[in-house]
Amino acid sequence: MANEITVTTSLGMANGNFEASMRASGVKIDQSALGAAAGIVSVTTNVTTLSLGIVTSAGYASFRNLNTATAGTAYIAIGSYVGTNLHEFAKLGRSDVSTLRLKPTITIGYRTYTAVGYATAVSMQYLVTSE
Repeated sequence: MANEITVTTSLGMANGNFEASMRASGVKIDQSALGAAAGIVSVTTNVTTLSLGIVTSAGYASFRNLNTATAGTAYIAIGSYVGTNLHEFAKLGRSDVSTLRLKPTITIGYRTYTAVGYATAVSMQYLVTSE
């Protein structure tokens, strides 16, 4: 098989006279093993391992913070485990989304960071494909 995964992404910004953008549309990627893990998880301040089910070799991943509340500054941190330590590499603010290619042997963990007075769990949607 070929081209089982399609990635479309864009990032643009305009701040005063400064503008920048990047777009990649319809990038096709081969998937060597059938499978994906997807769902919605409740994210608390406890570090939690993301269960990937049948995915034994991670490929592409997309994460979205489903929190749309305007109060507070909670964000989700995503990282990889080295031993028992979570090394964070991504931050998802309110309604943020991130798509990236993962190292196939990664163990993904996550947690939320909260401001004082904002200790509500938030939800994160995810999709992780097999390599």
